[in-house]
Amino acid sequence: MQHLLSLKTSQKPRRNAARTAGLILATTLALSGCSQYPGSTDGLNGVDHTSSATGNYLPAVANDEPSVAAPPAIDTVDSSTPDAVSAANISTRVAPMATVATTSRSALVPGAYKPTWRTTGVIAGSTLTKYNTGGADLVITKDGTVLQNLEIFGDIKVRAKNVVIRNSILRGGKHAPSNATGIVDATSAAVSNLVVEDSYIRPTRPHHFRDGIVGHDYSAKRNHILRTNDGLGIFNRPSGSVNANVVASGNYIHSLTYWDWSPYHSDGTHNDGIQVQGGQNIRLVGNTIDASSIAGVGSSNGPRVPHAGIAIMLQQNVAKLANVVVEKNWVDNGQTSINVANGKYSNITVTVRENRLGRNQQDYGNGSKYPIRVVKRSASTITGLSTNRWADNNVLLREGRDLGIRYNG
Repeated sequence: MQHLLSLKTSQKPRRNAARTAGLILATTLALSGCSQYPGSTDGLNGVDHTSSATGNYLPAVANDEPSVAAPPAIDTVDSSTPDAVSAANISTRVAPMATVATTSRSALVPGAYKPTWRTTGVIAGSTLTKYNTGGADLVITKDGTVLQNLEIFGDIKVRAKNVVIRNSILRGGKHAPSNATGIVDATSAAVSNLVVEDSYIRPTRPHHFRDGIVGHDYSAKRNHILRTNDGLGIFNRPSGSVNANVVASGNYIHSLTYWDWSPYHSDGTHNDGIQVQGGQNIRLVGNTIDASSIAGVGSSNGPRVPHAGIAIMLQQNVAKLANVVVEKNWVDNGQTSINVANGKYSNITVTVRENRLGRNQQDYGNGSKYPIRVVKRSASTITGLSTNRWADNNVLLREGRDLGIRYNG
């Protein structure tokens, strides 16, 4: 059943005069503060250590930002006259930037093609309605909420079941978060079966505390994610179920934002394309993860730029991993492309198979690179490790200093 949208704020809701015919908004939204996820801290008290600039946009590059016929200004109409909002101010027409239609996208088989900007993000020709232009947090508490065909400002806090975010541009908040969060935050125990698909996720204000999608019990499909701290964060709910229940397929993640100040690391942020920190039932299939990084506004390049931290990080600092499958992804760049770490547990068991590895990792000297890195041989059981191949020549990776697979202990 569909429900009317209700937005609880200190201001009156603004009525959109030009909603798309197919737009579904079934939710109750309320405003609140940010959440935390494992490893976060309140120690900064909201102080922005990145830049005094409010935009922090990366200069436009080809095939990066969805183009619009006439970029509209942010709606600044006084809330006392909500009906005065014009169609020109609330609608964004996404110019054709792909040849893949909605119906053909859903038929794409993850792992059978390499995701790029053409097969991810907002569907070509879509008309999007600008929403929540003030940029305050959106807290979704109504089960079955569907947010579709929107350009959404503000970090989205999901606190409900069966929420769908589809075919939208997600800009995130305009503020500096006081603790770790995501443009889509699914860390609440109330989250179940969240779907985020065919969306372009790029923060209006990149920040060392602002990731792309974080949490548990979600499916991320065919999203284009860039300029976040990490792309995807995956972990079960601490002190809750051991299940993470996450599927990430057909996404394109690249150009993460590096900051030379971090509350966790003395050498700045360690940006990861996908960081798995614990839990069961996790499947990463058919994604393109280019763990490149770009220094944020006011930041130096740091020790790794243009490489980020890890493209796919599998570690156990929240809970032990189980039923984790990483397969048929295109992975490159970063300090390491795929990293397997048993962490605080005596052993780790994962499946890493049939992935395509690039050769553009950080060079530690004389060609010493880590496409696939296993922290501890005796603690690691990795099914399918010998089936991973170089992307450029289809040759199988082997163990060796420059052969693709390396053990650190």
